[in-house]
Amino acid sequence: MTLWSLLLIAAVPLAALGIYWRNRVQVIDPLTLILPLPVDLPPREKPLEGAINFRDVGGYATTDGRRVRRGRVFRSGALHHLSAEDERRLTELGIRWVCDLRSQEEVTEEPDALPDGVAYAHMPLDAVDNRLERLIALFINRRKFITMMPKMYVDTILERNAALYGRVLRHLADPSNLPAIIHCTAGKDRTGVAAALLLLLLGVPEETIVADYSQSNVYHAHFMQYGARAVQSLRRFGIRAEHLQPLLVADPRSIRAALAHIQARYGGIEGYLTRAAGLDSATLVALRAALLE
Repeated sequence: MTLWSLLLIAAVPLAALGIYWRNRVQVIDPLTLILPLPVDLPPREKPLEGAINFRDVGGYATTDGRRVRRGRVFRSGALHHLSAEDERRLTELGIRWVCDLRSQEEVTEEPDALPDGVAYAHMPLDAVDNRLERLIALFINRRKFITMMPKMYVDTILERNAALYGRVLRHLADPSNLPAIIHCTAGKDRTGVAAALLLLLLGVPEETIVADYSQSNVYHAHFMQYGARAVQSLRRFGIRAEHLQPLLVADPRSIRAALAHIQARYGGIEGYLTRAAGLDSATLVALRAALLE
């Protein structure tokens, strides 16, 4: 047997061992990622029966001593399973406009079911199709998922979709569209960034924004159900939803990466919104006027 043959034989188990270690992603308790909200925050809006992650964006104090108006902007997961009681509550809240950030595929499969008279806007986030990259990582290097989310927040959500978020905020600056709901499927990533951009513009401290973002982990069991459906065809290979967990939690590191990028590249939120998202100063003034008290 030649030396090269011996090396090849030795390389096979070593490669398998390397894949084994790269795939050892520790499953964490998502509740440990939830950061405390400010003690002066008024009681939050009660959850809906047929939607997850529904909550008021308002109520937070700002760095200049003001407060974000309550009952003006809400964030949520998908709204396709609203009960009759949910529809009644949305009517009582006076919801006028709903912004759906889901893909066309998601909307076609599970369209929103809204009360009569609510204006609906489908504004799909333009996502890079990285399903192949995720599939390769799932089988070969699951630890890559840990760094994949912060990178996606910066490269895909913030940079690739800056104009989209500009359109969303431009609609929120118009009082005729308020109260409004912004939502995606889980209300965690696409919606989480939208809420963070709005709160940052209104002057809410960054640590409060990160804590608000982390509250999505309350709904982690629902996110795991999404993950289970996503890997259903791979179960025969031993793939389970737990292997996707880094993609299914609201890890504060992801939103902190987004906030740090805004500061480093644009010098702050106004720079991002005017240079990347295409808003003018008048729209920023209108947003603050509509949403601060």
